[in-house]
Parts: sequence; C-alpha cells; structure tokens
Amino acid sequence: MAKSKKLTEQELTQVQSMLNAFNQLKMQLGDAVLQQSSIVSKIDTLKKEYAAVELELSKKYGEDSQIDVQTGEVKKKEELTKVE
Repeated sequence: MAKSKKLTEQELTQVQSMLNAFNQLKMQLGDAVLQQSSIVSKIDTLKKEYAAVELELSKKYGEDSQIDVQTGEVKKKEELTKVE
C-alpha cells in the first residue's frame, strides 16, 4: 500500500485561510444582494408614494402646473414659456 502524503502545516494553513476568505466573501456578496433587494423595494415604495403626492398636487394646483422644489413656488407651464 502506498504511503499517504500530507500537506505541511504551512500549506494546510494557507489553503484553510484562502477557503475561509472565499467563504467570507461569498457571505458578503449574499448580504450585498439582500441589501440591494431591500433598497430596490424601498425605491419602488417611494416611487408609488411620490406618484400619489404628485397626483394630489396636480389635482390641487392643476395639471399644467410646475413646482419649483427649491422654493415651493407653483407656476403654470404657460408662465414659464413666457418668462424664458
């Protein structure tokens, strides 16, 4: 029967260390994917909420209104083309 060969302690430590690093990176990637999914879901929710607010403001100030988000000033689109 052939004599079995064995890695040196240094080789074994190196291989184990690399496998640990690989497994940690896979876990980090999984966490990142889960976080991305959560963020995308939050973006979708915010877009729906924004659309609802936009519709409400459109009903209140008119569909032909444009809001300056810096000042809150509401102008009719016709006024904007006259000024420019």
